[in-house]
Amino acid sequence: MNIASEQHVAAMVIRIDGELTADGSDNFKRNILDVADSFASDIIVDCTSLSLIDSVGLESLLWLSDEARRNKSRLRLACVPETVSNIFRLTRLDGAFSTHQNVEAAARSLN
Repeated sequence: MNIASEQHVAAMVIRIDGELTADGSDNFKRNILDVADSFASDIIVDCTSLSLIDSVGLESLLWLSDEARRNKSRLRLACVPETVSNIFRLTRLDGAFSTHQNVEAAARSLN
């Protein structure tokens, strides 16, 4: 899993490439804490290249959602692949995340 981030006007955009699984969960959290700058801005996670997520990966996204909320920031997910959306539905977490068709739509939802 690779994580890249860019600060935009509306939010910090974090792109996940690869798998968000138990093997990369600690790395994911560490990277988020490094780039989120104390959650000073809202966060958009670009899931375009997210190929797989397991239960620990889901927990990592829930952790990120909790951290953002605790720091009065908002979290949006963009470009969630159908396979990942299906996992959200199967685990009944589809209502836990605000998902959007693309990064621009996610950014507009923050206004």
